[in-house]
Amino acid sequence: MKATLALILMVLSALYIAGCTCTSCPLPTTSTEPTPAVTKPSSSPYKMHIVRRGETLWRISKKYGVSLHDLMAVNHIEDPSHLIAGTRLIVPSTNYRKAENTTKVSTRRPPATAREGFIWPVRGKVTTFFGRTKSKVSKGIDIQAPLGANVKATQSGKVIFSGEYGPFGKTVILQHSHGFSSVYAHNRENLVKVGQWVRQGQTVATVGMSGHASHPILHFEIRKKSKAVDPLIYLRSP
Repeated sequence: MKATLALILMVLSALYIAGCTCTSCPLPTTSTEPTPAVTKPSSSPYKMHIVRRGETLWRISKKYGVSLHDLMAVNHIEDPSHLIAGTRLIVPSTNYRKAENTTKVSTRRPPATAREGFIWPVRGKVTTFFGRTKSKVSKGIDIQAPLGANVKATQSGKVIFSGEYGPFGKTVILQHSHGFSSVYAHNRENLVKVGQWVRQGQTVATVGMSGHASHPILHFEIRKKSKAVDPLIYLRSP
């Protein structure tokens, strides 16, 4: 459970640091007097809080009803007195374990082939490629596809996040074997729940325009031990 929680936090933190990679999705801005912002995930047990000037970690922990120790642990904070305005904090819900245990979905792991590989999550034109460009750094690829098209699991795995996530809108994250995970963002609808096991090729979402997307698109990432890698190296030929 701790390993899964750590993976979720690292991937979500990386997404926020990178910002959205499509040209229509600007990076989140931070003013000198930031206002509190909390995402409202539909089924995710986690929230995001932006620290205001003068706020203390203790006050934030009381606001969300979580322990100071847990808040420090998940955000890797060693000194609670040193809190900088504008910092994004991941706040775990007090009932996230209960939510996972009561989810009425199949939690039995499906058999997976050792050499299963990765398949394309959707058919479409790649409009943004992985890597550094003149104006931004892309942690994944953007695939332009019809609105409502099925988004499929690139590989068998477990759903570790399904909900709203800032500029990425409706997002699904799957955990795979051998330290891999995959991210599916800007969805119109998420069709899986946290704790659910899915097979390769199973529909996990539909293509949408949620978050900061201005047209139907899928932002897709493959991560190895939480580090973004070029999906085109791993994806099979469509």
